[in-house]
Amino acid sequence: MDAPMTCVQCGHPHPALITRRPRRARYSCRSCGAVFRPGPMPEQPASLRPASAPALPDPLAEFMPGHMVRWVRAQGQVPDAPDRATLARWYQDFDALAAAASSSPEARAAVERVGALDLPPAKIPAFSKVCGALHAACYDPRLAAARLGAQDAPPVLERVAHLRHWLATAGRSTTWLAAPAAAPPAPEAVETLLPLPDAFTAEQVRTLFCALFGVEKGPSLPGVRERFGDDRIHEALRSYLKTGDRPLRAAVADELDAT
Repeated sequence: MDAPMTCVQCGHPHPALITRRPRRARYSCRSCGAVFRPGPMPEQPASLRPASAPALPDPLAEFMPGHMVRWVRAQGQVPDAPDRATLARWYQDFDALAAAASSSPEARAAVERVGALDLPPAKIPAFSKVCGALHAACYDPRLAAARLGAQDAPPVLERVAHLRHWLATAGRSTTWLAAPAAAPPAPEAVETLLPLPDAFTAEQVRTLFCALFGVEKGPSLPGVRERFGDDRIHEALRSYLKTGDRPLRAAVADELDAT
């Protein structure tokens, strides 16, 4: 609804119309008696204009670098929360395109169109390898990068961060936290793990994972020990034996939830 007209002299609302077309309309103020012709509304100072809404970030930017987002969007309608098969295919196809750019003018032009002008000189670990390192390291990005041998390589750290974010959100169903619950281990089998043995049998590894996380497989034994340390593992095993709680599983889930 338009704002009511007001007197140009005193601001009183709803002045009386006293002439119409063909002459330009004139109004008389009922309050102060002023007679006037309304003109165009003065432009509002820039400082008083409402700020335009900021552009919303692309949801895919949480899962891949900007140049890859532009490349994916150029393919047409794509999901904002890709499943594992879709995201893996995007990474595989773009990595292949980037690898071909060094020898193919067409591939080079394609990556340049999306702003990927400074491609890393070394090959970045593939989607599946990065996800595997994150699973093994209980989703700790620093430990995952170390497992990939690239804790100081910015392109690898960027990929680890993006794929960890996907695992925490759209890809959560692919984490070992979402695996079917394993059968509870026998208490006496758990007790044999206190203290942790120097060498584990396959059955002891299964018992450890069932007691700590409620799953038979997912992380790696070295990854769990690097992530939490033996003292915290001992405390978690005692907690499980006493109350059935799994504090290390809760810690992993809480860290992903906070992403």
